[in-house]
Amino acid sequence: MATSTSATLFDSIQCVEITSQVIMKITRHCHHELEKQLDPHVNGVLLGLINENKHVLEVTHCFPLMNSDTDEGMEINREYMLEMERSLRQVNIDYQQVGFYQSTYLNTHCDRNFLDSVFDYLEEMNEAIALIYDPLKTKMGNLSVRAFKLSLAAFQLYKEEKDFTAVMLREKSLTYENLFKEIPVVVKNSTLTNVLLCELDKVQDNTSFFTLPTSSYLEKSMQLLLGGLDETNQDLQKINMHQRAVYKQQNQIFKYVQERKEENAGREKNGLKPLPEEDVTKLFKAPPPVGRLESLLSANRIASHCEMIEDHVKSGIGKLYLADSFMS
Repeated sequence: MATSTSATLFDSIQCVEITSQVIMKITRHCHHELEKQLDPHVNGVLLGLINENKHVLEVTHCFPLMNSDTDEGMEINREYMLEMERSLRQVNIDYQQVGFYQSTYLNTHCDRNFLDSVFDYLEEMNEAIALIYDPLKTKMGNLSVRAFKLSLAAFQLYKEEKDFTAVMLREKSLTYENLFKEIPVVVKNSTLTNVLLCELDKVQDNTSFFTLPTSSYLEKSMQLLLGGLDETNQDLQKINMHQRAVYKQQNQIFKYVQERKEENAGREKNGLKPLPEEDVTKLFKAPPPVGRLESLLSANRIASHCEMIEDHVKSGIGKLYLADSFMS
């Protein structure tokens, strides 16, 4: 009963509503860092509230953090977060943390650091999310904002063991496809904002929709895809080496058992007491299992790159056919 209740709380959020003000703050933070030629990967804290009746997480505010992995930088971020929450509470603004945002380029966010961050937030609150913003894709005219959280199976498994093994993955039926759970994102605007967007739409240059996609975007995506395949190949080599080590150990155990049986048979013929049986697991230690977490993350990135390339090529092919019909 307790397990089903926790699972219900963990998967209670079905949609994420974000105000346009939060989107603009995240966009400005990322592009501001790019203009200064600082670290292109930015992050910050999401604030808001949870509508339990509608199963919606509403993100109403955010603020940036310093991107640092040092102990001093993390302590500065922690003090800054407390001070910001205290200040927002005084002016009657939503101050409850509901997750964090992070910028990424061509879906390269899925790594060990991202997994640790999502896990830490979920430990504090079951409904916490990770908001991923891609400035490169947004610059091409498609707003790229996606919300993720760890699946319940991945969260429970990562809580028990920081590095997954093949046996653990089989028991939990965990694959790269259900490692993360993506939650639909809806941008919520006020009435005045919608009126402004309608006015801007009247003066917008509609010919921009016919702009053909650039090859540099596709080239970079292919490079990242090939890099992910190289990582997967290296992981496969590690698994093959482990399997050979296990096979070698099993042969040694079989050989040892056969020699002991032959020795005891000879002792019995000579009227001697047979040697006691020994625990072969203590004599021959099994090679440590290969961790599969990095393989899962690599497979998840490869799948994301494939989806991204597919979407990019689909829109490009349609525009090419349209342009060809105009020219002919």
